[in-house]
Amino acid sequence: MKINIEKIRIDGDTQSRVKINDSIVQEYTESLMNSVVFPPVKLFFDGVDHWLADGFHRYHAHRRAKVKEVDCDISKGTKRDAKLYSWGANNNHGLRRTNEDVRKVVIEALEDIEISTWTNRDIAKLCKTTDMTVGRIKKELQLKDQLEKERKNPKPVIKPGPVVTAEDEPEETQDDKIYELSVENNALQAENTRLRDAIAVGKLDLPEEEVTIVEETIKGLRSEVDRLESELQSMTLSRNDFQQKSADAISQVKYWKRRAEKAEKLLNKN
Repeated sequence: MKINIEKIRIDGDTQSRVKINDSIVQEYTESLMNSVVFPPVKLFFDGVDHWLADGFHRYHAHRRAKVKEVDCDISKGTKRDAKLYSWGANNNHGLRRTNEDVRKVVIEALEDIEISTWTNRDIAKLCKTTDMTVGRIKKELQLKDQLEKERKNPKPVIKPGPVVTAEDEPEETQDDKIYELSVENNALQAENTRLRDAIAVGKLDLPEEEVTIVEETIKGLRSEVDRLESELQSMTLSRNDFQQKSADAISQVKYWKRRAEKAEKLLNKN
């Protein structure tokens, strides 16, 4: 059926594309003026308003060509119904969606309170894309959220403590300290690897400022790892030195004990 173009609402955020391609609008306009018949646009009628869900380039071409009536396929539904329908529009007809268009609708779906609880497969089906694409974008958003939280609540910088010598600390306590440093070092290396893997998965689509944040985070982690490795090496050397001194002291004790035993035997003979 046809309806007056003035009855069509396009201000409900039901446009799924990143932007309107003006050259396509002009091409469609010229075709309309040459009596070319286009497929009907998709509308959702909520009882009051007709919300445009699919056919924005055709809509603008009709306006530019000053065509008052538009062929429409109308379904009963709300503005939200029109928006959800638009996420899968143009998947197999009209001007094909760009990667940016697909990314836009997947992000909108993942940020929707209801849709975000769906599985990747169901979201992909709604947005007419692949499970892999949804999963990749979801990981990007999770990384972005984590970086934002770390930016707002930065972890305190771990400052190196006072150098502990073998004379100040018993061997068992030093072993515990070295173990703790090893655990912390391994944890930081694991975090470093995790972030690098996250970048490898989603760096192509991350905004430049987010890539910079991730790179700075990794740079800081590497610096912290280097510091811990240095401190660990220092503590290890200190422990080894203490163990050597302990071994020397034990040898000295055994030596003087033997001397004392010999002296005692001589006294008993006399």
